[in-house]
Amino acid sequence: MRTTRVATSLAALALVAGAAPPAGAEPPTTLTVQDPVEPGKAFDVVSVTITSAPAEGRKATIAIQHDRRVKVGDAIDAWVDTDADWVPDLFITGPSFSEYAVYETDSWTSEGDEITDQGCASLKMDRRRSVLRVDPSCLAPSKRFSASVRSYVMHKPARTDDYVPAKHRFSKRVLSYLPQ
Repeated sequence: MRTTRVATSLAALALVAGAAPPAGAEPPTTLTVQDPVEPGKAFDVVSVTITSAPAEGRKATIAIQHDRRVKVGDAIDAWVDTDADWVPDLFITGPSFSEYAVYETDSWTSEGDEITDQGCASLKMDRRRSVLRVDPSCLAPSKRFSASVRSYVMHKPARTDDYVPAKHRFSKRVLSYLPQ
């Protein structure tokens, strides 16, 4: 009877171990962060989908879905960590439609040095979506990256800003490039 219990316990342990991902498992190539609809937010984000770049030299995407169409005065800020140290490396900011600026940064609160002309990132806002395109290896080689997004309306109070996943918090990491 004791042997049966031990064998059953070992079999159950093997099933649990087989169901868990390996300890060194790679991050995903796509990640969607759902954000609840919040009527008090001026330019509400309902989801952010982060997708790996198809290959080195190509750009990854950060697609932001909003609860309504973009209007004049709406704006997006995004912080991207490209070296997995949980500190922002890129800061992208843009008001309404296709105007944007890109900065190399090492802080949540400082813009840093403007690098818009280096082609590290771009922003396009259209209908109910904002799409950031980011070169994960623009500043240095990158294996995985994460992002944090803020949407707001320029003339509305800060309490109506929407942060995804949260203020000064990054999403889980995704691979910078699809496996070849």
